[in-house]
This record gives sequence, C-alpha cells and structure tokens, in this order.
Amino acid sequence: MFRTGILFAACMTLSSFAHATNAQLLQRDFSTQSRELVICSFEPSVMGQDLATRQFDLVDWTGYLERNITILEISRLRSATHLPTALGPISSELPMSAQERERTARGYGCSISEDAVLLFDKDGTDQARWSEEVRKEQLFRIIDGVVARRSDVSMGDSLQ
Repeated sequence: MFRTGILFAACMTLSSFAHATNAQLLQRDFSTQSRELVICSFEPSVMGQDLATRQFDLVDWTGYLERNITILEISRLRSATHLPTALGPISSELPMSAQERERTARGYGCSISEDAVLLFDKDGTDQARWSEEVRKEQLFRIIDGVVARRSDVSMGDSLQ
C-alpha cells in the first residue's frame, strides 16, 4: 500500500511537471527570434543562374531588417547565412560537406531534386513554400498578415 502511494505521488508530480513544461512552451516569447527564409537550390546546371542568385536580386534588405528575416542558403556547392542590415547583408559561409548540406535541406523539408524557397515564422512554424523566387510583396504580405492576426488575437484576449 505504501509503495502504491509513493508511485501515485511520483506520477502526479511528473504529470504536473509535464503540464507546467507544456504551458511554459506555449507561453514562450519568440519576439526576439528571427523569421527564416530558407533557399534550397540544388539545380545541377552550373551554366544557369541558380535560385539563390535570382532570389538575392529581389531582396529588399531594409524590409527584411524591419521584419527580422534572415536567409539560410543551402545549395549543392555552398551553405551560408545572410543577416540583413540597412546597408546590405552580412553573409557567413557555413562549413558543411555536400552530405551535410543535403541532410540540412531535407531537415527543412526541401527536396534535393527540386529548388524551393521556404518561410519559417519566429516560432519555427512553416508559413509558406515556393518553387521559384519570391517577390518581396508576396513575402511581406504573408509576414505582415501574420503579425496583424497576432495583434488582433492579443487585443481580443485583453478585452475578455
């Protein structure tokens, strides 16, 4: 009987800890996190202009800075991060082997046989996917819409 009581108490403690941990995760503040635009470009042709190059031609670095968007580029030949500033990007090469680049791309949900641009929100939620370069208007409309919905939800919560 004593063992059953201890086991029951232990289970209740673990259950309440798990509930508290889940509640903490749900209330986590993601405001300091960046949105991530992931460019997966595994086009085998070296003669053509790859997706990453075409996408960079469309980037509005000031707009990306205002919306806290970083870029992760994963391609057949390189991997790099690009942080926006008002004067342009700060780019850093990531030392990855070809297998690591492919594994990382697959981890983000990219297919190695097709190029893709993916947008992840601050909490890591997959927001949008494109099979070609994305114009800033499309990208900003999605991001600004998510922010507007969050503001509406928080205002509605405060009114109740």
